[in-house]
Amino acid sequence: MNQEKSSVTVKNSIPSPNDLTQAAVVRTQKASVKTSAMTQTLIEKSKALRTPSPAADKIGTTIGGIASVGLLVGGVTQLILGYSLTGIGTVTFGAVALLSNRYHYHKIKTRE
Repeated sequence: MNQEKSSVTVKNSIPSPNDLTQAAVVRTQKASVKTSAMTQTLIEKSKALRTPSPAADKIGTTIGGIASVGLLVGGVTQLILGYSLTGIGTVTFGAVALLSNRYHYHKIKTRE
C-alpha cells in the first residue's frame, strides 16, 4: 500500500506533456504581447524623430534648393567649357534635386 501511494504521488508530481505544452504556449503568448507592445512604442517614437519641425523642414528645403541650383549652374558651366559627360551628369543631378525640393516645398505648403 505504501508503494501504491508513493507511485501515485510521483505520478501526480510529474506534469503531463500536455500541461507542459500549454504552459509553454501561455508563456510564449505573454512574451509575444510584451514584445509587440515594446515594438509599438518604439515605432511611435521613431515617427516623432522622422518628422522634423516646420522650421527645420523649411531650412532644409531652402538649403537643398540652393544646392540644386548650384549643381545646375555648375553643370551648365561644364557644358560650356567642353566637359560634356560630367556636365550632363551634373545638370541631371541638379534638375532632379531641384524638382524634388520643389515637390517637397509644395507638400509643406499644402500641409500648412
